Amino acid sequence: MPSRYFTVSLCAISVSLACSNTTFADDFHSQMLELNQLNDTFHSTADSLALGQLTALTVLPADLNGNPASISMRSASQGVAVLQDRVYFSPAPYSAPQLQLLPNLLQQQSVTVTPMANMAVGGQGAFGVVSYQTLPVAEQAENSKVTLEGNTDSDYSVDVNWGVKQKEYGMILAVNYSDGSGADHLLNGQDTDRQTTDILFKINAASLLGARSPQVTEFTYQFLDDDSYRSQLGLTQADWQQDPMSLYSATAADKHQGRHHKYQLSHQVALSGGHKVITDFYYQSYSQQLNQLNQFDGQMLDTQSLAVLAAFERQPTVDGVAVASLQQDNDFSSFGVQTESVNQYGAHQISYSARYHTDKAEMHLGDQQSLWQQDLSVVSDAPNALLAYTDDATAFTSAIDSLFNWDGLQLKLALAYEKVDVNRKVNLAYAGLEAADFSDSDWMPQLGVLYHAGDWRFSTDIRRSWTAASAGNLEQEAQVSLQYQVSAQYASEHFSADIKTYVQDFDNLHVNCDAYTQCADSRLWVQGNVVDVLTKGVELNLGYQWELGSVQLPLALNYQYSNAEYQTNSCNEIQGCVVAGDRVAWLPEQQLQLSAGMKYAEYELHANVFYQSEREMGQFGAELQPVAAQWRVDLAANYHFNRHHEIYFRIENLLDETLVTTASNSGIRSENGRISYLGYQWRF
Repeated sequence: MPSRYFTVSLCAISVSLACSNTTFADDFHSQMLELNQLNDTFHSTADSLALGQLTALTVLPADLNGNPASISMRSASQGVAVLQDRVYFSPAPYSAPQLQLLPNLLQQQSVTVTPMANMAVGGQGAFGVVSYQTLPVAEQAENSKVTLEGNTDSDYSVDVNWGVKQKEYGMILAVNYSDGSGADHLLNGQDTDRQTTDILFKINAASLLGARSPQVTEFTYQFLDDDSYRSQLGLTQADWQQDPMSLYSATAADKHQGRHHKYQLSHQVALSGGHKVITDFYYQSYSQQLNQLNQFDGQMLDTQSLAVLAAFERQPTVDGVAVASLQQDNDFSSFGVQTESVNQYGAHQISYSARYHTDKAEMHLGDQQSLWQQDLSVVSDAPNALLAYTDDATAFTSAIDSLFNWDGLQLKLALAYEKVDVNRKVNLAYAGLEAADFSDSDWMPQLGVLYHAGDWRFSTDIRRSWTAASAGNLEQEAQVSLQYQVSAQYASEHFSADIKTYVQDFDNLHVNCDAYTQCADSRLWVQGNVVDVLTKGVELNLGYQWELGSVQLPLALNYQYSNAEYQTNSCNEIQGCVVAGDRVAWLPEQQLQLSAGMKYAEYELHANVFYQSEREMGQFGAELQPVAAQWRVDLAANYHFNRHHEIYFRIENLLDETLVTTASNSGIRSENGRISYLGYQWRF
């Protein structure tokens, strides 16, 4: 096998681009970001800062209203798997594909994006995989560290990583706590609080020296606790122009509570002849409580009712006005076991994998009536009875993934099969909510050819992707596409270039309600189908490491062009009707990230520029609302007193731009304005 397979590590902000040596790659075109190096540079948990550097991903950033970042890949938001240490991070990927969770960046060492996804992932990753690797068990004591940080909004965070390694045993404990209860964003002066706690615990044991088959067993436990303000109500155009960072006080009761537990037991055996077997057992649960304003004076929030709400905020009346919130109390859980056998046959490798997975989403929805009073306080009644339904899904996935090598020529042949059983039980009847019970299965083949000639690599791939419908899909139609990709890469000691061009032809595209679309209650549990979408795109990565004596100047450019168009007139429950020839509204056509750094002795300075072209956001029955092209600049400076002590300074949104995340019938929502951070890190 060639000594350098194409796995590019583009830590575009902080370090030089490196081409890693690897004996086996899951795909010809994986892009890997070294998060441990990025974290040491920016010390940031912002998903958009890191994921925006991965050119296959489209990132819609987190907003001021508490809604998290959302990702899609080459037009698809469903069938894109988020993995951590080889298993699903989302608690119910089959029964609740609309729920997308992302790990805490400070507790990860790398993230890899693979558009032509690893076949072993199956249908829920058939349209792309975002794979995180958690912090490893420390080999050296000096990897332990404590970080303290505060910002100009009076928020603070504490991050602790502590690990030990003794002979065949090792352990790591990582704890991150943040309190974001600083700025007065609501117009009545109230705070929009957020407290999060993330805990990662890993312990492993290796076989004794001299064992016939070296083995490693590792247990991982993760806990996430999130209590935060979260609203889907934005501002009217007039209020946006006056102060885009304000929030209507009618949303003071909006909140989100989430508790996430994840358990994983992994076992790896290295057999003779280069063979190895990896087995994972996993269980996770996630409980979620949401309260979000959705009615004003008996009317669902739209352009007209939002204007009346804004007028009451400015001139409240003595009698007040009735408002209502949608309440959700949801529980998600999953269990699975998966195994993969990687077999080396001279220069060739063949991988066999299988997984059994089952998950459940227990959903409860209701409403709560409240009175918005003259002093702009909100007095709530007792919540009404909740509508209840349960979605269950069971999936069996098997795959064979082979890589054949003849000098500079590599041939990839892969085939996956997945069978999915889906069931919906309705506990309390409600209009539009129906029981469902169906099964679906299909094959997913892939063919890839790569030619390696010195510093150059040329490749082409074709595969068929398939993702089963969820229980909320009224037509029970799977998401299916053909993907074609051609790429060329060049890598030398200081310079790297990678260009990909692709075509993705969707027979059916799944869409769900998400944080960027305030759907009516009756559409929250529905999965829509967009028939016949064609996506064409180009992705470009450039990296250069410039050295002037003792000064290092890393530079990187990531560019994405994506043109996704509807090919057929069609209607669905989420978007309404679409017209052939129109562009898919929620995706920017162009996305660019430019990163530059300077490192000299104890000093470091890094800048990151992120750009998204115009996009349009819409919801059912609404005119599309355009979001103009936007630039965001982040800056980080670090001073290392010695190898143990560091002080750093970070500015997010340096130019203090009013960056729009969403413009729709429920108002305009923004990202944060300029925020400055000061932190101290002690390594011990």
